[in-house]
Amino acid sequence: MQGQNDPTYEYIIKSVSSIIFLSTPHRGTNLAETLNRILQVSFATNPMQFIAELAAGSQTLQKLNEQFRHVAPKLQIVSFYETRPTTLIKKTQIMVLEKDSSILGYPGEISKPLDADHHGVCKYESPNDSRYITIRNVLKSLVGKAKPKGEIQTSMSQALRVKFEEYLSVPESPDGDYNFFRDRWTDGTCNWILSHQAFSGWLEDVQLRPRVLWIHGNAASGKSIVSSFVIDHLTQHGLPCHYFFVRFMDRKKRALSMILRSLACQLAHSTPAYADKLRLLEAAATDLRTADFRNIWQWLYKQILFRLDIDYPLFWIIDGVDEADNPSAVIKLLSELNSTVIPLRVLIVSRKTHEISSAFQKLEKQVPMDTIRTEGNRDDFRSYIDREMDVAGEDSYREEVAVQLLERARGNFLWVHLAVQKINNCHTKAAVEDALKDLPPGMEALYDRMAVSVQTQSIPNDRKLGQSILGWATCAQRLLSVEELSDALGNDGLLEIHRTIGDLCGGFVVVDKEGKVAMIHETAREYLMHGGDGDRLLVIDRKPTNDKLFSRCIQRLTDPKLRSQINRNQQPALLDYATSAWFIHFSLGSATHPDILDTVVKFLRGPHVLTWIHIAARRKELRALVIASRYLTDVVLKLRKLNERESLAHRQAIAVIEGWATDLVKIVGKFGSTLILNPDSIYRLIPPFCPPDSVIYLQFGRKESKALHVSGVTSSTWDDCLARFSFGQQVMASAVLAAGNSIVVLTSNRKLSHIFIYKSATFEEQGQITHPERVSSIQVNKLGNLLVSYGYMTTKVWDMATGDCIKTVKNPAKRPRPQTLLFVETDNTILVGSEDRCVRSFSINDDSTEYDTKARIDEQSLEGTMVNFPTCTALSPDGNMAAFGYRGHPVTVWELEPPMLLGQCNMTLGATDMTIQENTWGEVFRITWHPFNGEVFGLTQVGLLFKWDPYEEEPTATVQTGGDYLTVSRNGSLVATGDGVGTIKVYATPDLSLLYQLSSPNPVLHLSFSTDSRQLYDIRGGYGNVWEPNTLVRLADSSDLSDHNSDALSETESLTKLSHHNEYHFTRVDNIIALSGQSVGPLYCYGTEDGLAALCEVGRGKVCELERSTSYMSIEQAAWSGDGSLVAFTDLSGRLSIKRIAKAGQARDTWQVDHEFDLVIPPHQGHISQLVFQPTGHKLFASTTTMLYSVDLKSHALATAKVPIGVSKVKWISHPTLPDYLLGFGNTKAHVFTWADLREVKTHTYWPTRLENPAATSSTQTLQSHFGLKGDNDTLGRLISDASSPHVLLEISHFGTSSQLESQYLVFKAADIYLDPSSDVMNTSSNELPYTLLPANVACRIREPLAFLSHRGLVFLDVHRWICTWRFPSSVPRGRSAGKGSEAGGGEIEKYYFLPGDWVTANEGHLSVIMPDGTLLCPQNGEVATVQCAKLRK
Repeated sequence: MQGQNDPTYEYIIKSVSSIIFLSTPHRGTNLAETLNRILQVSFATNPMQFIAELAAGSQTLQKLNEQFRHVAPKLQIVSFYETRPTTLIKKTQIMVLEKDSSILGYPGEISKPLDADHHGVCKYESPNDSRYITIRNVLKSLVGKAKPKGEIQTSMSQALRVKFEEYLSVPESPDGDYNFFRDRWTDGTCNWILSHQAFSGWLEDVQLRPRVLWIHGNAASGKSIVSSFVIDHLTQHGLPCHYFFVRFMDRKKRALSMILRSLACQLAHSTPAYADKLRLLEAAATDLRTADFRNIWQWLYKQILFRLDIDYPLFWIIDGVDEADNPSAVIKLLSELNSTVIPLRVLIVSRKTHEISSAFQKLEKQVPMDTIRTEGNRDDFRSYIDREMDVAGEDSYREEVAVQLLERARGNFLWVHLAVQKINNCHTKAAVEDALKDLPPGMEALYDRMAVSVQTQSIPNDRKLGQSILGWATCAQRLLSVEELSDALGNDGLLEIHRTIGDLCGGFVVVDKEGKVAMIHETAREYLMHGGDGDRLLVIDRKPTNDKLFSRCIQRLTDPKLRSQINRNQQPALLDYATSAWFIHFSLGSATHPDILDTVVKFLRGPHVLTWIHIAARRKELRALVIASRYLTDVVLKLRKLNERESLAHRQAIAVIEGWATDLVKIVGKFGSTLILNPDSIYRLIPPFCPPDSVIYLQFGRKESKALHVSGVTSSTWDDCLARFSFGQQVMASAVLAAGNSIVVLTSNRKLSHIFIYKSATFEEQGQITHPERVSSIQVNKLGNLLVSYGYMTTKVWDMATGDCIKTVKNPAKRPRPQTLLFVETDNTILVGSEDRCVRSFSINDDSTEYDTKARIDEQSLEGTMVNFPTCTALSPDGNMAAFGYRGHPVTVWELEPPMLLGQCNMTLGATDMTIQENTWGEVFRITWHPFNGEVFGLTQVGLLFKWDPYEEEPTATVQTGGDYLTVSRNGSLVATGDGVGTIKVYATPDLSLLYQLSSPNPVLHLSFSTDSRQLYDIRGGYGNVWEPNTLVRLADSSDLSDHNSDALSETESLTKLSHHNEYHFTRVDNIIALSGQSVGPLYCYGTEDGLAALCEVGRGKVCELERSTSYMSIEQAAWSGDGSLVAFTDLSGRLSIKRIAKAGQARDTWQVDHEFDLVIPPHQGHISQLVFQPTGHKLFASTTTMLYSVDLKSHALATAKVPIGVSKVKWISHPTLPDYLLGFGNTKAHVFTWADLREVKTHTYWPTRLENPAATSSTQTLQSHFGLKGDNDTLGRLISDASSPHVLLEISHFGTSSQLESQYLVFKAADIYLDPSSDVMNTSSNELPYTLLPANVACRIREPLAFLSHRGLVFLDVHRWICTWRFPSSVPRGRSAGKGSEAGGGEIEKYYFLPGDWVTANEGHLSVIMPDGTLLCPQNGEVATVQCAKLRK
């Protein structure tokens, strides 16, 4: 600990990665005083101070532990504790150190017992000593995980660089744009900026505050070259410089979100403290891929950068802001720099427009700023002419030419540049004079001359080729490389593309040093596209040009040789562009023209559409499919407006385009993660899983039905329900929130509250947190790594990663009901607004255990009103304001420090309101804040949704929703309401226009948007839903679209366009909780929460109802007899029912069901947890926690036996080879029972090893919770056996390091579980049962082990939802060595197909079953989907 602050030991401290403690008294020992006395008596010594400090409760030890707590997270800690008493004087034995004092109890600490006394923990007899071997193995493991620091830094630097680019979605560095303009700089120019007073003041400012400098000038006056000069100057002086060039020709580079992403990426590479914070943000799984600029600004700048302790200037240069999609938004964000003291120096370079000037006028009132106007510096022009003009002759002649150029330049650097180029091509003085006469002043006239040179090419093909190049350069969605342009032109005969561009394009197009083709200036593109008054010689017509670009892109995608080229990694140069842009050119061109429509329909109906998806998946650009859906939807809207509905071709085009617009979004949502890893799966594996009425299934899925057939699901169309959560009997959920990469749900069961945590990607349960009292409200911080729960007595703060409670605070004495919770990120403070109009707070960082009162609001009643407790409260995102809603009083907003009323909201009454008053108070019951703009949203008792600016007297927008709950998306663009009849409505926040609506049974009790606003979560009592409407997905993934950019969501036209088919209806789902299949036939049965037991047939679906409980008691268990003639099931009341199933006559698909008999197990003996049929079919076994039952199926006699001690937590099967015996597998023992009288006759023991390697864990890794298993307790997973297989597989899980559930898979040989046939009495000896472990490379892939197939081996569902098989080795290690947990060998893992993203979610995965013929039975939204794979059956 001293070395932490001593520079002398800095290198040593940095080199320590792990610590092993051997029986170390972290909390002291009660023997310290005794030891001192022994030393005094034995050796006549004085008491030793260091021994006294080892006493239990020592202040020194407490202080040391508290200091070490801050260092421990950087280390891997292993603590061993002694288990034997130590022999002292006269053979007295005593435990020197108890376990509690030997372990620290820190998160991530590994604690292990050592079979030794206090001496033996560190003194070993020989290298063969088991204690020595244990310590040695741990050391070996720790050393293997550690790397030399230099190696780490070298290998990580490049990896982190790539990681930041990927995480922030920054596809390319701004260096290319910088080089483009820097290459145009001429030595000796731009030096004037360095001596300008405003620039030097900006550069040399030493105050700890931001400062902004705006350089503006006319178009083509050399502003971007000045920007590149400033960047070079700062870089040469070693100053941290971050920059971005807005390029109108690149859609992505016009978006404010991309500006912020790029600057953040550069900051991460230059500022280590910022990089560390960014990694924490990524670790919390905050998804930035689809985040709009508001969220990016909030997360990456306001919450991270602005809070760093940086006392040196950071320089930002943003060039070309006038070319951005929303220039004023760029400048408006800078006004928030007044909230930080970091010396940010921001340089904005742009043209001067009214919009930008107005924005800067507002900015200068909040942030120090200066302005520099540049109209082209004459000295710069002169320097450029002197250096670049290549004219022979006397100095006086050169001076004369230079003077004429300067006089006619009019401050336009581009004009000078082009004029010098023209003069340099002259060979005589006469030619120079003619050139000077022909050069018109001003860019407009100069562009006219350049256009003439294009149109007057003597060879028609050259003129056509030049116009084609100009078309690509002006209308392409990004800058093309010369290789892409060559491929786009489709002319294999081009000799030299650079020369072609120079000769045929009149100077409009240039090629930079990176090989990118660009317009010489944005004004040149504007000249060619806008066409003036129609008298220009050369005009690029937007629609026909986009049609040509679309056609060429489609040609590239429909090339018959394309797939083979991709497989050989010889893809055409234009392919990437065609993949991401064909649909944009289709929409911007003549989309409704019959020829264009015919081309699109042929493409979408043919196999090449799958090739396109395959290419997008290979590029990891599935977002392009969602954006394509957005543009296809636009075209559908255009087509619907045409009066050609009677045309069959027209209707077919709409059907195909609209079908694919829907399918593309659903393919990404349901198959996206696996599609990226396996792009080829789009051809054969994905179409069969799509709904029968979807376009992709109709075109491709039917063809694959022989190889892969999916049945059992009655829905024939896509639905918007992505997953469903069920919380069990008598458990009610009351809140759902998005938290980073997790979803948290608050549930209550009597006096306990449990917080379920699910993965937002797969909807698997990660764990649970238990607050041991009734919880009223929960909230998470923006990173999603902390959660606060407000209970009846206490408020607790939880670490989401570990499930640990990190803070407990006593609630106020009067127990006021909380109405709002808020994390204030700036200082890790939690605010609570209560019904008593008090806002209280506490800090996470200090040791306080009580609330502080931040503000107490004294609301004054108005005339005709009455102030009672508020019905609702909402705290502003920054925690500085509070909004209160009342029954008979206006909504009010107050500043908190000091308390000050800001505004009151009066509702204007409509003509139908039956009252004589002019205004109403609205009786507001729900209220919340917009995350950014300071507006308040509320719901009245009658379901009126309103939006209100607290500085106004009345709402700015209202709409009748009928809702009872509301939520606002994190990006502030959407607001959703839920009502008592199950309807959810989504509105655009700017004008509250309806975008989407769905209806589903049961009232909506709470709802929330996902972090990326693509999904909606709702709670409906005992269950919850995840909804992913196409409308939300398209909105979230349209942030790169210039015409519907999320950076400019102030208008709602783009939002409402996305809402076609905006109303959906869903029926209530009766969740399946029991599922079993025949072992010798196509039948299976399932049981539901509502007490339905159904009989089904593979390929046919539901045949009939076996039982329907009139009391709605859920069906808990189901099982089939070995011959498939009997099926048994039990319900929650303990009723056991047996049915006989037989074919009805000669009909193949007709079945007869006969009721055999019923039994009732008394409820006080426990619920039936398992059912097992005897292989002979004579008996049925049932078990509860206290009793065992054997039912004679002929006489109906019931044999019972009490569960022996130690046999309560077991999994039961019939012995695979001895049909008269039952096997019960527990954590460490296998119990053998007789079927006849349920008597235990033998016990086998085995000792599962503990997994040390976190990588060798199953995908069911979950958080250790404060509810369920703890410590060293094991939980039993699946137990798999089959008469045709010699193996038995047992899954055992336990919470290991990092509080994750780690699974082992023990494989036993049935032949090893033998009995002595001559013995009729219980064999009290306990034989060790050998086993092998599944290899780590297999075990780490398993999510759910499913079955043994005689011809395939072990079948399992892997972590990526693939159905896989693995063959056991021909010989398995035997004997005691196997019992130690050796790993089996075996073959390779074979994959067959994968399941959609909305399958095996939440509670459904553990119910999945594989039938003996390889058919998968998988619960899916209240039905059972069956999947038959021909390859798996072979």
